[in-house]
Amino acid sequence: MEQYTDDERVDDLKKWWKENGISILAGIGLGVVAIFGWQYWGAHRNSQAEKTSLIYDAFIVAVEKPDAAQARQHGEALLAESPNSTYAALVGLQLAKLALDSGDTNAAGQRLEWVIANAGPDEIKDIARLRLARVQLAAGQQAEAEKTLGQMTTPSLQVQREELKGDLYLASNDLDKARTAYAAALAAGGNNPLLQLKLDHLGATASDAIIPAPPPPPPPTPEPEAAKATTDTAPTTTTPAPAAVPVESTKAAPTSESAETEAAPTSESAETEAAPTSESAETEAAPATAPTPPAEPAPPAEPMPESGTTLTPPSPTSPAGQ
Repeated sequence: MEQYTDDERVDDLKKWWKENGISILAGIGLGVVAIFGWQYWGAHRNSQAEKTSLIYDAFIVAVEKPDAAQARQHGEALLAESPNSTYAALVGLQLAKLALDSGDTNAAGQRLEWVIANAGPDEIKDIARLRLARVQLAAGQQAEAEKTLGQMTTPSLQVQREELKGDLYLASNDLDKARTAYAAALAAGGNNPLLQLKLDHLGATASDAIIPAPPPPPPPTPEPEAAKATTDTAPTTTTPAPAAVPVESTKAAPTSESAETEAAPTSESAETEAAPTSESAETEAAPATAPTPPAEPAPPAEPMPESGTTLTPPSPTSPAGQ
C-alpha cells in the first residue's frame, strides 16, 4: 500500500476546499446573518409591542374619561401601527361601540366587519359577529342577522347566540322558533331572569293571553276555643236610651176644682201650655247617659178670673171648702 507524502495530502486538502469551501463559507455566513437577524427581529417586535401597548393604554384612558375624539385618534393610530395584533381587534370592538353610542350604525357595522376579517382568535371574531347581528337586527336586517349568527362556533357564546336568535324570530313574528330558541338558551345554561321573562311572555302571547279565573277565597279560619269563650262570656255594655218624659205625665190628676179650671182655660194658660220653655226643649234634645227619674207633678194652675168677675173666697160652711 503506497503511503501519501505530505505534499500529496496538502494537494488533496486544497482540492477538497476548492470544491466545498464556498458552500461552507456561505453556510457560516447565513448562520451568522440568521442569528443577528433573529435578534434584531425580536428586538423590533418587543419595541413594536411596547409601542402598541402604550398606544392602547392611551386609548383606554381616553375611553374612560370619556373623550370620544381622542379615543378615535389613538384607535386609528393603533390600527395603522399593528393591524394584525390582538390589541387591534380589541380597539376595533371598542371603536364600534363608540360609533354605536353616537348613533352611527353604519360605522359600527363596518368596524365589526373589520374585526371579523382581521382578528386572530376565533372567540374575538364570534364576539364581533354577535354584536354585528345585534346591529343588523336593530336596523331591521333580519336575514343578514340570522346569517351572521349562523357563522358563530364558540361554545361559550351559545346562550347569547340562542337568545339573540329568539329576539330575531320574535321580530319576524315567528313565535314557535322564538320559543324554541329561548328554551335552547335556558337549556344551555342561561340563568338570566330577563330570558325567563321573555319565554314566559312569549308563552302567554302564543296562548292568546287567556287570563285564568281567580282562585276561590280561602275558608275562614276558626277561632280558638279560648278566644271564643272569652267573646261569649264578655258582658256587653250598652247605654240605655233616654226615656222621653211626656208632657202629659207631669200633669196631676185633675180635681173637681182643676177640672173646672181646665174646662175653661184662659188665653194666657193656653199660650203657656202650647209654647214649651227653652229649658224643657234642651232637656229633651240632649240625651242623658243614665235614665232620669220622673219629675214630680206640678201643682195645678189656678184659674185666672175673667174680666169683670169678682171672686169671693169660699165660706167655711160651703161644700167647696169641704
